[in-house]
Amino acid sequence: MSETIIDTQAWPLVHYVMPEQVDDQHAEQHIAALQAVLDRQQPFVLIFSGVELPKNSAGFFRRYKEWGKRTRDAQQRWCRGAVRVEPDAARRRSFWRNALRYLTSRTIPYPYKVVANHHEAEQQARLWLQDNR
Repeated sequence: MSETIIDTQAWPLVHYVMPEQVDDQHAEQHIAALQAVLDRQQPFVLIFSGVELPKNSAGFFRRYKEWGKRTRDAQQRWCRGAVRVEPDAARRRSFWRNALRYLTSRTIPYPYKVVANHHEAEQQARLWLQDNR
């Protein structure tokens, strides 16, 4: 896998394009990339796009769920929020409905928002980063 999994060039804005599929041989690389962001121990905002959920990626989901449980406190401490970019209004509403289920079940330990474009995502990210919680 040669492409960058997570783009941190605009730190503290962290960009993650969810791939169509994360096969078992690359699942650990995605988890390691997420862990590297937390290992900085600095506030950041995750801006992501791409598919809602990768298909045929059971190994990735299993590892991600385990990682999420292990790192929940660190995610809550360092991640100021996650912004999903979805230009299509109908898909944006669908993403938001699904996210509400996670938010109400306390699965996501930080604020989450779905927006139409990267400009809106960056505006939201900067607002969250100004909050010195």
